[in-house]
Amino acid sequence: MIEQFLIVNHDEKSLSIFLKWASEFPDEFLRQLSLDSSVLTARLDGNSAGNGIELIQPIVGFRASFDLAGLRGGVYTLTLFAERDGQASSFWTQLVCIQHSLRRSPEEVDRLAKKYAPVLLFSPEEEFFPVSLRDLVITPPDGEGTGIDVETVLGKRSIPFDQLDLFLRTNGHADYLLDQSGFGLADSSFYRQKGSYRDCVVYYSYMEDEAERSYINYHTFYAFDPKTGIAKLLNVGPHIFDRESLTVMFEGDVPVKLTLGAHLENQPIFYLEKLLGWTQGRTTVRFDHEHTPLVNGHPVVAVAEGSHALYPSAGTFHISVLTEIAGHIFRNLLFPDLGESDMNEHQVILPPGMKSGQFASYDLRPLRLDLLQSDPHPEATPLYDPATAALMFSGYWVDVPGFQNERFPPFSKREMNVRSWVQDGFEWTWDVPDSVKEHNRAIVEYIRQRI
Repeated sequence: MIEQFLIVNHDEKSLSIFLKWASEFPDEFLRQLSLDSSVLTARLDGNSAGNGIELIQPIVGFRASFDLAGLRGGVYTLTLFAERDGQASSFWTQLVCIQHSLRRSPEEVDRLAKKYAPVLLFSPEEEFFPVSLRDLVITPPDGEGTGIDVETVLGKRSIPFDQLDLFLRTNGHADYLLDQSGFGLADSSFYRQKGSYRDCVVYYSYMEDEAERSYINYHTFYAFDPKTGIAKLLNVGPHIFDRESLTVMFEGDVPVKLTLGAHLENQPIFYLEKLLGWTQGRTTVRFDHEHTPLVNGHPVVAVAEGSHALYPSAGTFHISVLTEIAGHIFRNLLFPDLGESDMNEHQVILPPGMKSGQFASYDLRPLRLDLLQSDPHPEATPLYDPATAALMFSGYWVDVPGFQNERFPPFSKREMNVRSWVQDGFEWTWDVPDSVKEHNRAIVEYIRQRI
């Protein structure tokens, strides 16, 4: 049985919490957490949201509610306290996302997101494609394995695949880790869940800052990140639950910057044998730059084979023992001695509304952070995907041995502080050889002729 530890729901006016499992087994709750009494307190801390607000409420009948009036949107820290050994002690910490009172309506955001949604450019050898959150966490994967291990406040639990969604929605502890060490990655069910380039799903989230700027994050989710080359052979970095994102910053309705997430910060990344190098983990490019590849106003984004890192230009990138090809390479342009190479139909995935006889289009869905809560809203809710409720899990989805573990949106750095995410990215100024610019123009023209 999966313990539904904490249910967190909210609307524009209030955030409510319910300790469901504790209400059903109060004595067991006190015993397992070594608590002295059931006198409980909840604290909502706004430091992560940048406002320093701290709200405290008593938990009565295993329930509490916070008034959200006047609170700035963002990520807050929810902490639950009780007496342990005669002293107040926290027994639960969870990140929660609050979003309300936006300047744009959901319908206006949707129109803007569709207008500038990216064209995704994959390598010829790519095997994995973006999947829906339903396919990732609700539809049980085929294959071996009993589930995913998680060390919880109640002890170690093995979460069956067919109950993973319920666990994620009601056990969002910030320190929980979806442990991958219990099964072989290359033989795992997730490795076989490769998605289809004909049935891809891309999500978007929307944010605003106090400077009247707005941001649309485009998110892709993959069941598996296999890496490539030596990194794959040495098993350095492969993991399940891969997420990538790119951010378009707007001033008014005008797109100004494009920021592309690739790898962890402080890892040196080099382009075309150290032609360019950076350590920020992401690149930021001017949206209106003459060399930024656009097809009918949509940015063309190169996706790295295996890792699914995102780059502003097709080509070869180097990160430690990992060398990856991003997007497509017309070899007669970029490497003249290697001969021509044409694109396969899986290599270009177009945004909705852009039709082609050769390439497929993805489905674009909103994350709707304003509706994010443990209990999914009705499926008929406009501009809403109930599977997004799994993103209530604020712990670590990505378990990479030897590297830092990573959260999913909206609790990664790129959402928690989107302004600095964009401003502090490596500024890609297109200070590259003319052959690179010509190569990107050829890609744009190739796609344009087929839509």
